[in-house]
Amino acid sequence: MIAFLEGTLISGGTEATVSVGGGVGLDVILSALSAERLPAAGQPVHLWTHLAVREDNWSLYGFVEAEERAMFRLLISVSGVGPKVAMGMLSRVSGNQIAAYLRTGDEKALTGLPGIGKKSAARLVVELGQRVPDAGSLDDGGGVVGSPMEGMGRALAVLGAMGLAPAQAEQALLRARQTDGEIDQDLEKWVKAALQNL
Repeated sequence: MIAFLEGTLISGGTEATVSVGGGVGLDVILSALSAERLPAAGQPVHLWTHLAVREDNWSLYGFVEAEERAMFRLLISVSGVGPKVAMGMLSRVSGNQIAAYLRTGDEKALTGLPGIGKKSAARLVVELGQRVPDAGSLDDGGGVVGSPMEGMGRALAVLGAMGLAPAQAEQALLRARQTDGEIDQDLEKWVKAALQNL
């Protein structure tokens, strides 16, 4: 799995191209909100990624913040919500706003998002309503308040060094944060709590 990429932004937008060195460039699909936060072409860029593999297609999805990727992965864990629908949702509103809709069971707001009908909205609320981060854990851009890539990124790096798969580590960290909304202020405690949530 490709957890993240660093390189030079060749072209931006929702279908960006990043040169990662060695004569290799990668096409990356981003939400409209993430695309707005990209640097100018020619500048260095760091993106968290999710590789979606199908029989006929491999697609690399990119996220400016690790928390947006975490929401993306939660969304696609629900039957009937694929990567394109999840990206459409994240293009319209932030991951934090989607989390609020899920926590409060606001199916009407969810059906206002691209690709989400009444049945899908109900399924999302039932399956994810109790799994999303607590209010205030995510800022309007989908990042951890006060630590835009540091908090989650550092914790993921520690768990990755211990041999955990990125998706598994992310879910454990989110569960730990849901139990204690302030735990991400202490990296050591957060990692220990995440390990207990495996």
